[in-house]
Amino acid sequence: DPDEPENPDDPQEPENPDEPDAPNNVNISVGGVSFKMIEVAGGTYMMGGDGGIGGNLDETPKHSVTLDGFYIGETEVTQELWDAVTGSNPSVYTGNKKPVHAVNWNQCNEFIDKLNYMTGKTFRLPTEAEWEYAARGGTDTPYFFEGNPKKLSNEGFLKGIFKPDTTGIYSHAVYVNNSGNRTQEPSEARPNPFGRKNMLGNVMKYCSDWYAEDAYMAIADGDLDPKGPSEGTEHVVRGGHYNSDASELRSASRSHTEHDDWLKTDPQNPKSIWWYSDIKGIGFRVVCEVPEGVNAY
Repeated sequence: DPDEPENPDDPQEPENPDEPDAPNNVNISVGGVSFKMIEVAGGTYMMGGDGGIGGNLDETPKHSVTLDGFYIGETEVTQELWDAVTGSNPSVYTGNKKPVHAVNWNQCNEFIDKLNYMTGKTFRLPTEAEWEYAARGGTDTPYFFEGNPKKLSNEGFLKGIFKPDTTGIYSHAVYVNNSGNRTQEPSEARPNPFGRKNMLGNVMKYCSDWYAEDAYMAIADGDLDPKGPSEGTEHVVRGGHYNSDASELRSASRSHTEHDDWLKTDPQNPKSIWWYSDIKGIGFRVVCEVPEGVNAY
């Protein structure tokens, strides 16, 4: 609406989106493409939610988790990095700095195998516990920025009268209200307190864990580096995407792949095990084991 006042948190002009490098942050170059891995010191945090406002049953019970240190990508894996490693780009919304998307879990792990070979390092998908720890950035609130899911959401009986609050979320996440119905570059979102961009929104991110609705019931308080169920049929995805409501972007919010539904229009028979025909808002970021001699605690 041209008569509507400009939102001061409009993501087109983020304020100071970059934070200074921590002493042990690492810049890695592959095929002429550089990407940053940010150190995450090990620690203990409260994972999950209590089923309160905007919460879901699969986020309970809230429990204490302890993690060793690791490195995680500053952004999702970009299209230029994917191309440098694989020589291709399966994305629909193209742009070198935009996240690679429409890739499936098998493709991501094949990419990681090649990246490990090219760099001599040990990259992998994050566990669900690592992902939430990095997303929270040391906070214990619904988002790493200030905001009430009920007020930020487009959903609800009175939302036809009262518009959702966009303060804060506009500059920190690419979601249904500001995405233009497509993925965006990392510069469109300010980083969380740990220096990661687009932990919430833009594309959903794969985790290494199998999904189970009752997964948290099997985790004892204080467990070290939990890895999720030993088997399953769908994998955990986290963070919401460019078409997600604000309620789906909460740090504790869990989701999972929908393998069959995401392949409905795939013309191949049998269906592909490498790519998805019916989902665009899915990508990933990588973690890296702490290099020898580096203290990430």
